[in-house]
Amino acid sequence: MFVWLAYIASHTCAFAHNPDTSYAQVKFTDRQVVVRLTYDLFTLEKITRIDANNDGKITRDELRQATPAIEKFLRAHVQLELNGTRAELGRLGELGWPSGQGDAISETDWNSSDGLIHFPFTKDVIETPQTLALAFDVFDSFGSQHSVLGTFEGGGQSQEVSYSPSEPDYLFDTGFVPTLASRLLRFLELGIKHIFLGYDHLCFLLALIVVSRFRELLKIVTAFTIAHTLTLIMTATQIVTLPLRLVEGGIALTIIYVALENLWIKSANKRWRLAFCFGLIHGFGFANLLQQLGLPPAGLIRPLISFNVGVELAQLGIVFALLPIFVWLSRWQHGAMVKNALSLAIFLLGLGWFTVRAFNFKIPGFI
Repeated sequence: MFVWLAYIASHTCAFAHNPDTSYAQVKFTDRQVVVRLTYDLFTLEKITRIDANNDGKITRDELRQATPAIEKFLRAHVQLELNGTRAELGRLGELGWPSGQGDAISETDWNSSDGLIHFPFTKDVIETPQTLALAFDVFDSFGSQHSVLGTFEGGGQSQEVSYSPSEPDYLFDTGFVPTLASRLLRFLELGIKHIFLGYDHLCFLLALIVVSRFRELLKIVTAFTIAHTLTLIMTATQIVTLPLRLVEGGIALTIIYVALENLWIKSANKRWRLAFCFGLIHGFGFANLLQQLGLPPAGLIRPLISFNVGVELAQLGIVFALLPIFVWLSRWQHGAMVKNALSLAIFLLGLGWFTVRAFNFKIPGFI
């Protein structure tokens, strides 16, 4: 009965909150895992000072100012595992503020149901995870009497759990067993989407083909796909691993080089070789993407090949869509100038990405 009441508590603020208790709700679908962590303001004050002006009230603005420090603490002390592999909590959504509290909460309510704040983290996944695990390393900070009451929900299931210093983690078996066809279709879809939504890979492809003739385009696209298939499989199966910053910085450098080479290249007949070499680097980037989404625990090779088939289809679709434009540009008297301008624009984008990724330098509009 007590745990059931705790489950209700994690969904609403209208309950008798127990001191030294926080709440965790994990909801999962075939597209997302949402982890909602709930703490009262008294507990959050143990993480960082929120009442900045010491007036005995915490305002929405003061909470917003303190959110980066709280988020950093939660990411470091709350561990999520998908299919036995450590995963990031995901992106933090809008904080849940207690209803009926206006813009400020008095100190008398900090340790009550009227002082509960929700922190929703949303993580995209490839498919419903077969296992989910949540672990808490917060008890040194919150005290040995602190407890966490939580639930796992999804797939028609609901499981109430509790965490304590002696039992800080819990593994939940979702019972999900995907069919091979559904898994292959999902990876194919991801491969197609990633080319259209992965702006750095798209820019690299554009830089490669903007000065190439049609008979070379298929060689370039195929060489690129074969290369990133090799490193994707090796990285996803943990044969080879590289630091994320090195990979992302390397991808940006490939964009910079190809865009600059476009300004002086005389013939693109051998460019498939360059596409192959640089495709090896991009394969590491694809692997990092899939690992963040939570790779299945077994049977990886066929889904990874399906992902690459999706990438190849998307690339070919882009090539055939742009081909009439490039043919027209090659015949237009100002076509060379337009191609150079496009290459310079891609170069600037690559330079911006490299600056952000290699040096962690913030430039608005770059990710």
